[in-house]
Amino acid sequence: MNAVNLILSDARGIYIPRDFVTGDYNEIAVDHCSAWGLNEGNRGDWEAAANPDAEWYWEAWQYILDNAKFTDSNGDIFTLYQDGDLWGLCVDRMTEEEKQNFGFEE
Repeated sequence: MNAVNLILSDARGIYIPRDFVTGDYNEIAVDHCSAWGLNEGNRGDWEAAANPDAEWYWEAWQYILDNAKFTDSNGDIFTLYQDGDLWGLCVDRMTEEEKQNFGFEE
């Protein structure tokens, strides 16, 4: 896995949260959410983020962005980053150029 991974294009617009937490049939993708460290205790956030009409849609999505972490088979930890597109980033493995491209401090 690269240090920088495009997960979802900004072409999905307001549906990025929904598409991140749901599968092909718009059902909660439990395995996917669990892989990102989102557990059953915060399932309400998954459900709110799965419905763009939900009152807490954007708050739930912010919680997910702030808390989701994926650990790959090498032990590298990835976090979510959204600035239009949704990215999975392993900051520890990013080059200085990649960090600059994402606006991280040196």
